Amino acid sequence: MRTFPPLEIERLVTLDRRRAVAAAAVMPQLEGCGRRDGPSSRSRPDQKERAELAARVLVATWREAGLAGCARKLRAAVWMGLPVLVAGRRTAQSVGAYFDLITDDGRLFYGDSFHLGYFPHGDESLREALDAHTDLVAEMARVKAAGRVLDVGCGIAAPALRIARRYGCRVTGVNISREQVRQGRELIAARGLSARVTIQRGDARALEFPDGSFDAIVCVEAAGDICVSEHDKDRLVGELFRLLRPGGHVGFSDLVLRTCPLPAEDRALRAVLYHSGAELLTDWPAIFARHDFRVVECRDIITATLPTWEHARAVYERHDGKVTRRYGRRLVQRILAHLELIPGVLAARGSFPVLCAQKPAAAEGSPRPPHAVRQTPLSSHGGKEAT
Repeated sequence: MRTFPPLEIERLVTLDRRRAVAAAAVMPQLEGCGRRDGPSSRSRPDQKERAELAARVLVATWREAGLAGCARKLRAAVWMGLPVLVAGRRTAQSVGAYFDLITDDGRLFYGDSFHLGYFPHGDESLREALDAHTDLVAEMARVKAAGRVLDVGCGIAAPALRIARRYGCRVTGVNISREQVRQGRELIAARGLSARVTIQRGDARALEFPDGSFDAIVCVEAAGDICVSEHDKDRLVGELFRLLRPGGHVGFSDLVLRTCPLPAEDRALRAVLYHSGAELLTDWPAIFARHDFRVVECRDIITATLPTWEHARAVYERHDGKVTRRYGRRLVQRILAHLELIPGVLAARGSFPVLCAQKPAAAEGSPRPPHAVRQTPLSSHGGKEAT
């Protein structure tokens, strides 16, 4: 799941390893991970700016979480930075560390959900839109009829808590981020739902649950973070098929691109989403169909997610003093520039499939139903449940 404020980390790959790890430990705002080619020297912050930013974030972390919080950020920075420095790309462990590093900042400014909002009418608040996204994916998973639900890439369990509270089901969340699992357990306990919601650390590409363990599965804008290679996309969907009972449904959403972005656009995407544009080129309905799912319904909600970015800018402006004290004026201006660019990139090149995929109930060897997909127009917000 994505979050704000973005990690701008492309400067890390221009440093030697020792300085990179030290800088990453206290800098939640560095630009564009996963690249060998650093920015031009004109855009590279000088040592004074790095030191100022590091000091700001270190002081903020110390005040909010003490020595333990600083230690957690140091560990996260090491695990996030080293794969990029050594292999030039993300790994599952580095993605987990990324979320270890940014979770405190995401919650501080945006709350407990780590996905884009869904604005079906356009006048929703950000909180309403975040909940609407969760509700839409839950509806796609047919959780109303489910007793056991799996939330893949569950963040700190905010969607799982909402689903359990609304539908009365039991929800198991899995997340590769140690910090999000820790904070998720605290949130579940605070909401008094420990009997119905659990969260555990695990790699969604290879989980330890028995076959057919769940009646429904939800995956709210997490697949792009889980899958660090093309092969991983098939691994993930194959694992969802294995874990789902015959006849059960997956509710799924994720941000994708239809075409590759220009270099400047790609830098902004890397800074905010911890992805390159090429990694987001994905046809999820085709992958689900390839793994014997019946794709019952698929909507593209990209237009209805774009107001999220304006709300993100508004958050920065509303908390301008706090954000500036935390990160410094120059960095805030750079973040706002990215947030201004990205909606146009996504409107021109992006798609946001939200789909319902059913595992056939037929016994093995029986004829499979056709992989028919019903497309729902963007202007249709409710839609009918397919049978």
